[in-house]
Amino acid sequence: MLKKQYLPKEKIISILNEYNIGVIKKIEPLATSGNISYIVLTDTDEYFLRISPDGIRWRSRGEIEAELELISFLSEKGIPVINAELQKNKETVIELDNKFGYLRKYNRGEEILSPDTKHLKKFGRILGKYHKAIEGYRTKNHRKHTWDLEETKKNFKQNKEIILKSSFSKKEEFIEKFEKEIFPLNFPKNLPLGTIHEDLGKRHVIWRKDSIIGIIDFDRCYFGKIILDLGQALRGWCFIDDWSNWSNKNFKAILEEYQKEKKLNGLEKEYLIDAVKFAVLERGLSFCLRFILVTQDPEDGDYAMNSVSENGFLNIIEKNRDKIEQIIKAA
Repeated sequence: MLKKQYLPKEKIISILNEYNIGVIKKIEPLATSGNISYIVLTDTDEYFLRISPDGIRWRSRGEIEAELELISFLSEKGIPVINAELQKNKETVIELDNKFGYLRKYNRGEEILSPDTKHLKKFGRILGKYHKAIEGYRTKNHRKHTWDLEETKKNFKQNKEIILKSSFSKKEEFIEKFEKEIFPLNFPKNLPLGTIHEDLGKRHVIWRKDSIIGIIDFDRCYFGKIILDLGQALRGWCFIDDWSNWSNKNFKAILEEYQKEKKLNGLEKEYLIDAVKFAVLERGLSFCLRFILVTQDPEDGDYAMNSVSENGFLNIIEKNRDKIEQIIKAA
């Protein structure tokens, strides 16, 4: 599901020459889920170059500026993030052939894909701190791309025919089950809002010696309901055993520590399970369209189908509903 994308070397060099970063020693492409990314080694430091590609992952200059606004705001609030480097002309946003991006220091650390309780608690605490900081915060620049419930319903309606005409092997079953689950969902307008990350899975939290040193990849950030960000994070951290089981232990550890930084109100508690279910559905649709329009990778298609299949992710959540509700009530 991760792949490397490339720019001509001379164009990369032209971008890097706009910075005071020393002598370039090595430029290495980095596999990602969509952006054009490189690790750049110079005689002074390591850097991460990210450019939004054409197609569904394209972002405007304003959207990149909004992303960098959020990162700067979080840095001021003590959240471990890395600000973009300034170019010689004092700009932060890179423009190349109507593609936009930025350069930052590279966070040399590790992802922890099998976290223990200690890691889960630390993640829950930093997530609560993040959500407390961004409640009510909105960037001055606008993020056109959003992944909230209404946009997901709209996205599904617009792409339904594309799915039906595609080579996705179980397209009729996917559409039937997706429609059945997504359209009854609703979230009250008075749930707390903020500029959320939207993709705080394990790959986007960087560790060193059991400490979180970086939250990365704000490519999907937007102003929306904070509970949806929590639901998306719990989806990523509580499904275990290669997505075949749900861990109430993980859920409890994260939620208890989260509450020490930001207390969920009664309405947020009421809609938290729906937020996790929505996270599953949104990613299911995203992977379905990614399979059809971009990758043709069977793993993407399988993930999409497992999101809604009879014994898939939603079913696993429902089997654990009673215990999840007990944990939420006690938190």
